[in-house]
Amino acid sequence: MFKKVIFPFLMLSFLFQTINAQSSTDAEKAIEELLSSVKTNAVKTDFKLSSKEKNELVTQNVSGTFTMKGDKFVLDMPVMKAYFDGKTQWSYFTHNNEVSITEPSEKELSETNPMAILSAYKSKCNFSFSDKSKSTQNHCIEMVPKLKKNDIVKIEVQINKTTDNLVSIKLTNKNGGSSLLTLTNYQKDLKIPDNTFVFNSAKYKKVVINDLR
Repeated sequence: MFKKVIFPFLMLSFLFQTINAQSSTDAEKAIEELLSSVKTNAVKTDFKLSSKEKNELVTQNVSGTFTMKGDKFVLDMPVMKAYFDGKTQWSYFTHNNEVSITEPSEKELSETNPMAILSAYKSKCNFSFSDKSKSTQNHCIEMVPKLKKNDIVKIEVQINKTTDNLVSIKLTNKNGGSSLLTLTNYQKDLKIPDNTFVFNSAKYKKVVINDLR
């Protein structure tokens, strides 16, 4: 469940980091530039995700760090770590010292891979700057899916006007539930080697390997 909730947010954090203009055309241009820039330079950020269903009183929280370079990524949380090198994915669970190895399908990547989700939202959503959320420090951008059948009905993105860094993303589902992603310590244009995105079993003594490929 973490994957399906966290990754859609995480990919959007990289989607909006350079948006300054006040039109949907400029927003789409910024996305194209972003897709090009992360092919060679990595982005790393700390995150906190708070989720709540429509009639629930308790909010579920999860936090960690996320690193992405092109279609590669590393997700690091207390309960698990996920590595993806563009072909193979390793999901390591700390509680039982076990790693599962898979080669995700296109459909699975659309639910877990930030770049795949980014491409999907880029073609299926309308972009606009919101007049409902005013801020002297941040821009507020709304993404609304063109098709009503989508589970997501609206995404609200807060971007710092000075740094162009993402501050937060709020996602609203058609069932009335919502999730809020807040980013801190946002770092971009990092030089990170490709082997960072590959699980190194030598670092985990007696790790149980579950190869599902």
